[in-house]
Amino acid sequence: MKFIRTGNLLAVLFILFGSVTVAFAQERELSFLIGRLKTGDKGISVPQTISTAFDGAVSYEITYGRRFVDGQLVNLYGELLIAGAPSTKIRATNIVLPNSYSSLFFTPGLKLKLFPKGGLSPFIAAGLGMGRYSGDAQTSTGQPVQGDTANTTWAFSYGGGVDLNIVNNFAIRGEVRDFITGKPKFTSPFFDKSQHNVNIAIGVVFKF
Repeated sequence: MKFIRTGNLLAVLFILFGSVTVAFAQERELSFLIGRLKTGDKGISVPQTISTAFDGAVSYEITYGRRFVDGQLVNLYGELLIAGAPSTKIRATNIVLPNSYSSLFFTPGLKLKLFPKGGLSPFIAAGLGMGRYSGDAQTSTGQPVQGDTANTTWAFSYGGGVDLNIVNNFAIRGEVRDFITGKPKFTSPFFDKSQHNVNIAIGVVFKF
């Protein structure tokens, strides 16, 4: 009887964990995406309340992913993600600000992908790292910027998307991520203590 119970327990454990395989050094992903990065409008801390607007900017994103849990329905990946926008235009009135700025984000993290062997594979992802902002040398009024407007700060990203699996080693990806960071250090301080940078992107994924 004891032997039968032990056999039943082993059978249950096999059913529960048999569909999940720890697969180090197997499937990897390399994605190249292009998109649109949008930052919300802000207020500036000056004697009078002034609102600033940030135009949408062309963004680029490269992600390297390594699968370390391989399941029938769910895969878990580690990710190294680099994203940024070379130039974001700043629009403001009666205030001295850089004419534009560049942004760069590095947020390694985790990605959970559903139905990895299906035609469509939705996923969610999150990461924690750092961001870098660098202001233009000229202000919005055409004057030279006084002081250093570049700074490095913390960054947290989260979002999701879907892969359209064309063949075994190639997919089309669409995704939305929000890069939340500390505020940039421009010539005038912003009210907000953090900045949201929403990136909508599409591109290709190579699997190997």
